[in-house]
Amino acid sequence: MNRALFRAMMKQNRKKVAKLAAGIVLYETLLTWVYPVIAENSAVTQLTDSIPSAVKTVFGVAEEARVDTFEAFISAQFLARIWAMLMSLYNVETANELLAKLADDGSLALLLSTPVPRGDYLFTQALVLFSGNALLVLATLLGLCCGAYRFGITIDSWRYCRFGLLSLAFYSLIGAYSLFFSALTAQEDLALTLAAGATLTFYALDVAGGLSEQHSWMRRLSLFQCYQPQEVLEGTSDPARKIIGLTAGSVILLQLGIYAFNEKDLAI
Repeated sequence: MNRALFRAMMKQNRKKVAKLAAGIVLYETLLTWVYPVIAENSAVTQLTDSIPSAVKTVFGVAEEARVDTFEAFISAQFLARIWAMLMSLYNVETANELLAKLADDGSLALLLSTPVPRGDYLFTQALVLFSGNALLVLATLLGLCCGAYRFGITIDSWRYCRFGLLSLAFYSLIGAYSLFFSALTAQEDLALTLAAGATLTFYALDVAGGLSEQHSWMRRLSLFQCYQPQEVLEGTSDPARKIIGLTAGSVILLQLGIYAFNEKDLAI
């Protein structure tokens, strides 16, 4: 890792992370504020129970999952879909900015003119991306925990910590394949198209596979099948194997990205 480059890129990326973290925490505070009112209204629970399973799937709630807990509420309203797409977009866009965009606008020529090996450069950029993920996941968890404490909502902190580790591994994998596409193509538009296309395909497979039993096989092809916030937060699913698998995938993709970047004939 190149420390000077890491500090410079983190400084460049800090405003984006801070704005996104602030928006996440504000939205979480709103949700934790309204939840006690919703939970006290039995009519809302009855209405939620009557929602078809296909509609629940669209909001990231499993067919057999409970709908009367804070974990079900925060997952359906934020974590399962909205937060997932925000974090995925952050990783795809930031990975593109850290490599492919710099190659397109010529900035990469200056960086690579310094005595820093290409592998160290890409590894440093990956650490910048993963550090941003860690900060955003931490802000999200702190926002939820502080909001729950402020409005008298009981939660299991250990389950939220495990969910945080799963989220970090999951989004880092998205960032890792986005960096791989950037290293492979070194073209901003093409790398962005490939990374965004892969992410949207995984997301569409997850949603389509939950709409009917006939298409349930589609979910097994989706990366989002590894991301089940409500099950982890309620303790009905152990994320340990998924965390290990996702982390291993990120390491492999990063190594492939370094190899592709070293072999790439860059016009700089």
